Amino acid sequence: MRERIALNPITDVYSLARGRDLNEFLLSLGGPSLLTFKGRDPSRCRVVVTLLHGNEPSGLNAIQALAQENWVPSVTCHMIVASTAAAATFPWFSHRMLPGQRDLNRCFSSSSDDVQSMLAGSIKNTISELKPECVIDLHNTSGSGPGFCVSTQDSRAHQALASCFTAWMIVTDIRLGSLMEQSLGCPVVTIEAGGAKDETANKTAYAGIKTLFDKADVFEASQPVGLLRNPRRFELRQGYSVAYLDRPDNAADVCLRTDIESLNFGMTPAGTHLGWVRDNALSPFVLDDNENDAQRYFRVTDNQLYTVLPLRLFMATSNADIARSDCLFYFIREGGS
Repeated sequence: MRERIALNPITDVYSLARGRDLNEFLLSLGGPSLLTFKGRDPSRCRVVVTLLHGNEPSGLNAIQALAQENWVPSVTCHMIVASTAAAATFPWFSHRMLPGQRDLNRCFSSSSDDVQSMLAGSIKNTISELKPECVIDLHNTSGSGPGFCVSTQDSRAHQALASCFTAWMIVTDIRLGSLMEQSLGCPVVTIEAGGAKDETANKTAYAGIKTLFDKADVFEASQPVGLLRNPRRFELRQGYSVAYLDRPDNAADVCLRTDIESLNFGMTPAGTHLGWVRDNALSPFVLDDNENDAQRYFRVTDNQLYTVLPLRLFMATSNADIARSDCLFYFIREGGS
């Protein structure tokens, strides 16, 4: 049996948050933690997991703000704060994970004995022991952009959870080993609050958590939710390099335009220029299913990369490290898969 990494239990979040800035609050946790706000109805609970990636601070920011207001939720609120070491590595909140470690949100289906898989297992076990009504996995997007929800299911319960935070839910069949894919005995969704540097992301996280925990019936929708289906991942093949420039550069296999994040969640017409490709082909790219059908959606002409169809891009990033280790962006074909 794998060794379990214990989460630090913290029941007086109010005292811990008082008089501290966000960095000091993070350090005061002392490691991956389970923070509890006792609700007016302590017989029921809901769970928010945040900071699975150390460069996504909006969830932690919201927790501290609520604690500093002496907030008392309707039902007991459990907050799991995960990648504290990565977040506290200088520069603060800039490391998705520690160098050499796996992406924590790719380890929830893993049976390995590395530290990230053990932490993922501890988070799953803790949630199972708490028996919550629902679980929210709260993130920031990789680049700047509006917030949205991602779910593996489109039930009314999942849509109601999404509605606490956003008016959009993406229903995905992509499986990566993430928390939202797990069977936890209750509905689970991922919330992408927006970019880590977007002030609106902090507001989305704060308002969404308050709505989630102040509702007597969490499965009563707060607003209508539009559904988007069948996202794809546009990935860089291993061994290829990427840079973000407004011109081609022979030092990089792929150069994406510097304002690529401005395309997030908007309508990107067919024929939109995305960047430059040194090979003058789609060979550096692969889609999520490892089939080389990128040509259905993209083309390279005169070493320049264009969209073939109208697409809705999201999670586009100008961070080359994230682009290499995760993906360049996700997309949905407007009007069909």
